[in-house]
Parts: sequence; C-alpha cells; structure tokens
Amino acid sequence: MSTENPPSTVVAVAGSAGLDVTLRDPPRHWIGEVGRDVYTHRTLLPLRSPAEMGLGGNGGSASYVLGKLGRRVHLNAPIGQDPAGQLVRGWLARAGVKCTAPIGRSTMQAITAVDAAGRRLGTLQHVGPTLDWSLSARDQEATWLLASLPGQIPLEVLPQILNLLEAFGGPDRVRVLDTGLGWTGKAEPEQVRELWAQAELVVGTLEELTVWTSGHDGREVAERVLTAGPGTVVLKMGSDGAAYRSVKEPYTHQPPVRVASSNVSIGAGDAFNGALISALIEDFPLPDAVAQAQRVAARVVQRGRGVLGWGENLA
Repeated sequence: MSTENPPSTVVAVAGSAGLDVTLRDPPRHWIGEVGRDVYTHRTLLPLRSPAEMGLGGNGGSASYVLGKLGRRVHLNAPIGQDPAGQLVRGWLARAGVKCTAPIGRSTMQAITAVDAAGRRLGTLQHVGPTLDWSLSARDQEATWLLASLPGQIPLEVLPQILNLLEAFGGPDRVRVLDTGLGWTGKAEPEQVRELWAQAELVVGTLEELTVWTSGHDGREVAERVLTAGPGTVVLKMGSDGAAYRSVKEPYTHQPPVRVASSNVSIGAGDAFNGALISALIEDFPLPDAVAQAQRVAARVVQRGRGVLGWGENLA
C-alpha cells in the first residue's frame, strides 16, 4: 500500500483528541444526591490510587503512536487553550505530531471509572468543539488519511465525512476508515457501506462491524465489508486477537498476543490503528502489519495507562 518512501510520508489524521482521566476502583455510589458547598464525612471518601491523566481521543492516540514510530503526522482535532488542551498539545508535540486544526473553545475530556481488575464501569465525556472534517481534505502534503470517527458523533456530519473521503481519493493516496460505534442505532447500514466504498482500508472491532453487516462470525463480517468496495478489512477482536481479509489475502484469524498481566485497555484500539498504518507504510505484508499492530496494542494494555509514554523505551 505504500505510496512513497516512509520518512517523507505524511499521514493526515482526522478524529478526536483530549484528556483522559482514569479513576481506579472508586467507591461505588460516591456522588451524593444533595449538594452542599462543604466537605462532610459523607461526601469526602478515600480513593486508593491517584487519578491518572493521559492522552485520549481516537485521533490523538493514533497520532501519538504514529509519531513515536517516526511518521510525520498532521492531526485535525479541535484542541483548546484551556489547561487540558495545553497538556494534550504538549504530549502530542513530544511525539512530533503537528496539530493543524484551529484552536478550539474547549478540549475534549473523559473521566472513566474502572474496577480493581481494570474493567470499565462507566465514562463521563465532554465532547468538545465540532471537528471540521474538510480541513484534512485540503492537506496537500498527506498521502495517507486516517478518518477515525468519535464515539459521540452526530449523524448529521456523515455527508462531511463522505466528502472528505471522496476528496482525498487518488491513485497515490490511501484512505483508512474506522467508523467506530457512534452511529449505532442512528445510521442505516447502507449509509455506512457508502463510506466503506470510499476507503482502501476499513478497520474496526468485530462488534462494531457486525452491527453494520449482520455477519454471524468474523469471516462473514469481513466478506460483507469487502463487498462494499474497500480492498482490505482488518478486524480488532480484543482478547481474541485480530483478523484480516483483502482482495489478495484470504480471511485469516491471528491469535492474540499474550501479555504478562492484563490492565486497562483504554487507547489500545487506537494504538492498533496507528501501528497498522505505520507498518503498511513500510510495505509490511498485511499479516505482518496486523501482527505488529497487535504487539503494540498488547503493550498498551499491559501498561494500562493509555498510549502516553508508549514508545519511549522501545525494545
């Protein structure tokens, strides 16, 4: 899939970027029903571990990994100048990521509570400003595009994303699309397939892609995505590994990469996307690229702190 030498390849990423805060094993039902402007013994409760702050958002996390892998990245995500935005911009700059969107009026933030085993209990999310998808279409340097749709994306922007994919198309360009779960119960499968038809590579979780294909297993899901028009589909299957299918490669399931200890999986899927694209830019065969993406995602899960700091001590 590579269109030029890796060092000069620019990847345009369109998606969300923000601040993630993780609360580990917080007291259940810790928010009271009656508000008071003072601390009391009923409202001041212990938190066993300090809150963990990190880089969030599907666009920001994928961009960070791409940057750490040596790629030139243009990230289109509205990030504010508030304290959260200053942290996010600093982390991205450390990875060499260029932020191309105008400064937003605020920054996306998410607070996720997890139990003692690292399983997610729930997330509160401030979505932040609207993303201008057309900005990535005007990127004249980029030859690769990752359009990663946020979890709380309104259906009204679907035509904008279709326009982006159509405008970015060309013989020397590669469009990667992760449709995510934001349109579950909102969009019709035909609308999503129309987007898939404008991408060279569709990547998503098996659960997400099953919604749009009604496939009974990974093989059937991959086949139905492929019939919509993309040349390649990659399925992220969490603890069950990954699978892929292309016009050249038969459906193949890869077993998961085992980790010494499983932790919070926040950011793993976005890290997978970034590592997959980086490997394909280097002309890795598809099986090797998927295996590399699995290894990177597994390290993120094992660390349990999202993508931030990943790649600073690569083996």
